[in-house]
Amino acid sequence: MTRQTPTPNAAFGSIDISSVSKSYGDAEVLSEVSLSIPAGSFLTLLGPSGCGKTTLLRLIAGFIAPTRGSIQIDGRTMTQVPTQKRPIGMVFQNLALFPHFSVAENIAYGLKLRGTSQAETQARVAKFIQLVGLDGLGDRRIAQLSGGQKQRVALARSLVLEPSILLLDEPLSALDLQLRKQLQFALKDIQKQLRTTFVFVTHDQEEATMISDRIVVMSNGHVQQVGTPQEIYSDPQNLFVSKFIGEVNELPGRVRSAGQTLAVETGAGTFELPPGVARGPSPAAGDNVTICLRPEKITMLGDTAPAPGIVTAQAQVIDTLVIGPLTRITLDAQGTRMTSIQMTDALGPVTGRVTPGATVRIGFPADAARVFAPLTADLATAFGDHA
Repeated sequence: MTRQTPTPNAAFGSIDISSVSKSYGDAEVLSEVSLSIPAGSFLTLLGPSGCGKTTLLRLIAGFIAPTRGSIQIDGRTMTQVPTQKRPIGMVFQNLALFPHFSVAENIAYGLKLRGTSQAETQARVAKFIQLVGLDGLGDRRIAQLSGGQKQRVALARSLVLEPSILLLDEPLSALDLQLRKQLQFALKDIQKQLRTTFVFVTHDQEEATMISDRIVVMSNGHVQQVGTPQEIYSDPQNLFVSKFIGEVNELPGRVRSAGQTLAVETGAGTFELPPGVARGPSPAAGDNVTICLRPEKITMLGDTAPAPGIVTAQAQVIDTLVIGPLTRITLDAQGTRMTSIQMTDALGPVTGRVTPGATVRIGFPADAARVFAPLTADLATAFGDHA
């Protein structure tokens, strides 16, 4: 009997993870993870190697059982439900395609195991061949395909069973850059069309921000932050997330005073910031902190007075690099290395002054800064830092 396909508006494919931990002997690889994944969303588990993201995916799939906690799919606890009876499909990095089968035969394999009629099998295979962009290649053998085409076959083979959830374990990591870009856009388009819940694992920050509705940043078995790509980038909740997602300028400093304003003394100067830019425990006078600034927030100032709310400093230009419409400026602010990335056209009247060796005045909106406590020792190891 063929499983009924959920309608696009049906709330099938929700996942609720409650206080899940996983240990192997004395080694805990996941610790008290709680996460709610809405039906029809594209969620990415992102983090460095060994952070627990693949373990979490395998727990959702049922390949392993949690040491503590529970996982529900569509409100049903999965503790006693084997993998083959969960409403999931999976795409692995190792595609495991049948080389002696054609594209169509590979895609049809799961339907035949289910006993789906030949007519329905042919119709569904044709539909998903078209959906993943393999029109005209149904009779081709796997050995005759490119890497990207093989990846599309693996995707279609999972999707043709019409699961409400598709789990993807770094499926694009073995492809070259151009193919990865193509398939990233294809995956997002397919997910939007089908409204299947996608749970995607990657360690590639750019890939995660391109394709995801929401991102779960993980490290050392813990969830560090959950949010949209814009939230994760613009408002990281700790120094690990700030450093891991995108490029950031780090200014280590010490809090001189905390009250109506937050005065932080750094090598580049003392900056007066609004207290609301601090994340985590409220800093107090004497605390060591790090100010983080995204490169696009640092601008070159001319001779006019800065607008209200702009913090300024003096710096020397070390180097400039034009990358298409962008100019990347490397700066030295009293011994602190900083980077500014600006639209070349926006540099306007100060362009001639932004040359190696020149002294410039730089500025950034005070509310664009984020102030964090130092990394803990366990998080610092992900970057080779010393806490």
